[in-house]
Parts: sequence; C-alpha cells; structure tokens
Amino acid sequence: MRLVWHLSEFVLVSIAVMGVLAIIKQFSYIPIRRFKLRDIRNHRKWRLSITSMENQMISLSDIQAQQRQLISNFSHELRTPLTISYGYMQSIVRRSHNLTDMQKNALEMATSEMKRTIDLLQKSLDLARLDQEYISSLLGSVTINTLILEVIATFKKEDQKRIVVETKELNITVLADAERLKKALIQLIDNAIKYSDRIVTISLEKTHSNAYIYVCDQGCGIPVQDQPHIFNPFYRVDPSRSRATGGSGLGLAIAKVLVEGMEGNLNIQSQVGLGSIFKIKLKAVAS
Repeated sequence: MRLVWHLSEFVLVSIAVMGVLAIIKQFSYIPIRRFKLRDIRNHRKWRLSITSMENQMISLSDIQAQQRQLISNFSHELRTPLTISYGYMQSIVRRSHNLTDMQKNALEMATSEMKRTIDLLQKSLDLARLDQEYISSLLGSVTINTLILEVIATFKKEDQKRIVVETKELNITVLADAERLKKALIQLIDNAIKYSDRIVTISLEKTHSNAYIYVCDQGCGIPVQDQPHIFNPFYRVDPSRSRATGGSGLGLAIAKVLVEGMEGNLNIQSQVGLGSIFKIKLKAVAS
C-alpha cells in the first residue's frame, strides 16, 4: 500500500524530531565533572541506610507479631484452668452458709479477683486476635438506632437506667460490621459506667457522608497529657482507681481496633472535672 503524507502531518513529525534532538543536545552538554566519585559514594550510603531501615522495620514487625502470638498463647493456656477454678469457687460461694462472715468475705474476694483475671485474659486474647484480623471485617449496612438498643439490653438493669439515648434521626444506617460495632460500643459504655456514677448519654448524628456516635459520661475526666495514650493497651490514667473499678486497660484499645477495622475513627474529647466524650465516626449509607 502506498503511503501519502499530507504537508501538515510532515510538519508535525518534523517538529517532534527536532524537539527530541534538542533535548539530547541539551543533555550532552552537561559537564561530566558534576558526577564525582563523592556523589556515587553518597548515593551508596543512602541506599545502605534505606536498606538498613527496611530491615529494622521488618525485624520490628516480626517482634510485634511474636509478642502478639505469645500473649495469645499465654492467655489461652491460663484462661481454661482459671475458668474451671472459677466455676468451683462460685459453687462453694453458693454453699457457704456454714462459713463465718470473715470466711465468706475472703471467698467472695478471691472469686471476684479470679473473675477479673479471666476477663483480663479474655481481653488480651481478643486484642491479639483483632490485630491479626485487622482487615477482615465484613462491612454491610447497619442501622445503629436498633443496634444501640440491643447493646444497652446487655447491661444490668440498674446500669440500663443510667443510659440515655438522644437522636433526631429515626434510622441512621452506616457501613459497618454489626457484631464488631456492638463490641466496640459495649467497651465504651462499660468504661463510661465504671468511671462515672451519673447519667451516660449516647447521641447519634448524621451528615451527608458520615454518621457519628457519641458516648458521653460525667465522670472525673482525663488530663490532656494522658489523652494521646488513652487507647494504648494497658494504659491507665489512675492505676489505683482502675483496679478499684475492675478496669483492665484494654477496653479502649479493643474499641479503637474494632472501629478502625470498619474504616471508621474513634477519638476522645475530655476535660478534668466535667467528663469525657468518645466519638465514633463511620461512613453513612443512604437509607
């Protein structure tokens, strides 16, 4: 087939070729002296530094994985015998009518401490598993108005009376994993009940693209310097108070991992003497 070029096409190709030649010519005038041996050595140093940092990050990741596995194994091995022992202790408490008051108190205290230890082990196990399954949440449409009521129903009757729900929207639907969202809310509400003897308010809001769940307490509040660390595992603002209330220092860490695993966000606003507000942000779904 015979190829016929129009004048305009020829001109365009000529301009392109000239442009390429001009670029080649420009680079050909770069003095060779610019590329000194020192530059090559510096380049090698940078590459070695980057490689070293990458190796350190891999090593740190491996150590963290080993730590999580150790905690998981340790918690699992201890939980089973402790749970069996706790069952026997409960049985003895129920048949303690022949014991003195001092003996009953000692037995009840031992049973309570055993229950607290089992809860701590279970939360440690949950956190280790959540770290390993961080991305595996199955997200779907969840109506949080209904879910909140289901969560409140899991608490004791006397605690339920202290929980108030406020919302202007009848049906707020979010992208979430229903079971994980329930667990996160249970941790936050349980934390609010433990550290406040007043009303706990749960507020729901919705914007065009996001939905918000606020868990508000009227407790002692959290100092500003402690707030950046409040979601760290085992972190306690006041260890003595946490022990008195049965706090393990894991509930908030678990809640944060659960929420972030649903592509959400959990943060805190708090003022000493006034209380704390924990805010969950999730993607809203058109209802």
